Amino acid sequence: MISTTDDKIIKESLKRELALLEAKIGLVKREIEEFERKYSMNSDEFLKKFESGELGDEQDFFEWWGLLKGLKKLEENIKKIKALLSFVESCQLNHLR
Repeated sequence: MISTTDDKIIKESLKRELALLEAKIGLVKREIEEFERKYSMNSDEFLKKFESGELGDEQDFFEWWGLLKGLKKLEENIKKIKALLSFVESCQLNHLR
């Protein structure tokens, strides 16, 4: 069984990781917005054109594509951490009963 102190450490660690991921998402979104402005297209349009081979092999396009894939992964990780936090909090509540 996990102690209340362990619960607190786990919860604080998850919250810290969540904050770091949210900060990373902010940075990635700003970089993506720069590409959207530079090439006058939104990311959905870019992905469609890039993945169909319409845009060529410019380094910017590979960077933009990588940022979009990375953003998706960061968002998935945030969902997982929020689910874990919810689980830890429910375990704490059950522990108190």
